[in-house]
Amino acid sequence: MSQGRYPWARLAPMLLVATLAWVGTTGAAAQERFPDPPRENGLYSDAVRVGDLVFLAGVVNRDSDPATQFRNTFRRIGQVLEEAGSSLERVIDITTYHIEMHAHIEAFIEVKDEFLPELPSWTAVGVTELYSPGVLIEVKVIAAVDDDG
Repeated sequence: MSQGRYPWARLAPMLLVATLAWVGTTGAAAQERFPDPPRENGLYSDAVRVGDLVFLAGVVNRDSDPATQFRNTFRRIGQVLEEAGSSLERVIDITTYHIEMHAHIEAFIEVKDEFLPELPSWTAVGVTELYSPGVLIEVKVIAAVDDDG
């Protein structure tokens, strides 16, 4: 990258050092991971709690029936949230990744509304494939920690 064409590029290393120094002094990076300890073969944490928020990695289920797959996904989300000191009632944002979105969206919305009646913010993304074969949806969640959690 030419510094003549992009004069701000020479600032990037200094900004990185300043950001790392700020995070180190503020304690902003304090995190708890769930489950603890992580699964033996896990490549990631199911959830990370930072301050008053819990961030869940994408949750899937492989049941062959779409509605059952969606319900089992939300049941698992509820379990992980409880381990992290939150609950489905405290979900503030979801991102969903759908295979064949238009074929299953009505069934998904019906199930979502059973588990998340408070209507958090929601972004739905249609994708061509997901990591696990047979999975129709992956759900990623951000939730607030319970007041007593």
